[in-house]
Amino acid sequence: MNRPTWYGDDKDTSWNNVKDAFRKDWEQTKHDFGSKTARDLDQDAGDTVREATTGVRSDFEKHEASFRFGHAARQHYGDKHPAWSNDLETDLRQDYGTDYDRDRDYIRHAYEYDRTKA
Repeated sequence: MNRPTWYGDDKDTSWNNVKDAFRKDWEQTKHDFGSKTARDLDQDAGDTVREATTGVRSDFEKHEASFRFGHAARQHYGDKHPAWSNDLETDLRQDYGTDYDRDRDYIRHAYEYDRTKA
């Protein structure tokens, strides 16, 4: 992942504030879409915030850089692109670098993550 000029330390600070909630939401999302390895946390957004992490590692860590980038991109591009679009993808592809196609779905998931529920 590239670090575009708009990506400052403030973006990492914001990511660290939502990271644990996002991690649990990701685990629940995988379960809800049929993953055999994801745990059903039987939780809603309020639980995501309140519950402590279980310590069980998932593929969240493998994709955290993509999630963090999507979160930061939402902060940077959210006013210009309130919804995912081809124009947004053009900007993100240039900002992210060569692995954009590989990581696109994870970036999008974080970009569209509803922080009002966290």
